[in-house]
Amino acid sequence: MKENFTTENMDTRHRFDAWRDAVCSRLIKAEARQTLKDDFSGSFSYSSLGYVDIATHTSHASLVWQRTDHCIRQHPNPDFYLGIVQSGEGKLSQNGHCSAVSEGDMIIYDAATPFDFAMENMVIDIVHLPRQIMEKEAQGIASLAGKSFDLSRPGITSLKQMMAEAYLFNAEQEPPFLTEQFANTLFSVISVSINLQKSNDAIKPDLYRRILHYLRQNLHDHQLSIATIANAHHVSPRTVSRIFAAHDTTPMNVVWYERLTASRKALTEGKARNITQVALDHGFSDMSHFSLAFRKAFGCSPSSLVNRMPDNPDG
Repeated sequence: MKENFTTENMDTRHRFDAWRDAVCSRLIKAEARQTLKDDFSGSFSYSSLGYVDIATHTSHASLVWQRTDHCIRQHPNPDFYLGIVQSGEGKLSQNGHCSAVSEGDMIIYDAATPFDFAMENMVIDIVHLPRQIMEKEAQGIASLAGKSFDLSRPGITSLKQMMAEAYLFNAEQEPPFLTEQFANTLFSVISVSINLQKSNDAIKPDLYRRILHYLRQNLHDHQLSIATIANAHHVSPRTVSRIFAAHDTTPMNVVWYERLTASRKALTEGKARNITQVALDHGFSDMSHFSLAFRKAFGCSPSSLVNRMPDNPDG
C-alpha cells in the first residue's frame, strides 16, 4: 500500500517538522534543519514491493540531513539507501567522500556511518536496501557510500527504467507472486548495477578470496572448472582467469594444489587409510596421475604416508 504525505494544507509554522517526522518514521532517522528561513513545502510517498521499500522525497527548500554518531547510537540502522535525483541539487558527504549531485545522478548512502546530505529544492527517489542481503549480492557496496555513480557504466539505463516502473507498480492490483517476482528483479538490477560500478580493481581482492573459499569447499567436485567457478560467482571465465593471473597463477593450478594439500593432510592425520578413497574424495579420478602429482609436489608417494600408520589396510 502506498502512503502519501504532503504539507500542502498545513499551517506553515508546522510544515517542516511534520514533514521531517514523516520521512524519519518511514525511511531513516536523522537530524534535519532548514538552512534558510524560507517557508517550507514538501511531500513524501512510501511503498513496499516485497522486501524492497521505495520512497519519493520532495522538499521545496534549502535543508541539510545529518546522520550523526549520536543519532546512530539512539537509532541503529545498518542498511543502505540508493538515491536517484529527479530534480534539484545537493551534496552528500560520507566516509571521506563528498559528491555534488543534480538531476539524473545516483548515490549510495550508509545508515551505519555518519553522513551530511545538503539539499536544494530536491526531488529524490530512494530505495531501502537491507545490508545483509546487499553485502552478499553486491560486495563492496560499503565503499560506494558517499560517492555518486559513474553514469557511463553499464546497467545505469536499465536501473533507471526499472526504478521508474517500480514507482508505477501497483502491488494491490497484482497477484502476490508477481509482486515478489518484480521486487526480486528490481533488486537484481540494483545489485548488478552496483557490481558493475565496482567491477574493476576494487572488488578483485574480495572476489579472489571468495573464489578461494569456494574452491576449498568443492575440491571433491570432479566437474570443477573455470566455467563452473565463473558461473558460481556470476562473472565471466575471463574475469576469473585475470584475477588469478594477478596472483601469478591460474584457477586450475590452485585447484590442483589445494586438492593435493588436502589429500596429504587427510593421509598424515590418519583420517583415511585407503588411498583410492582419499583421491576420490578430493576430486582425483585417475590414480596414476594422482600418485605422480603427489610425488612431484611432496617428494614422496601417497602410500609411504599410509604405510607409516599402524593397522593400515593398504599396507
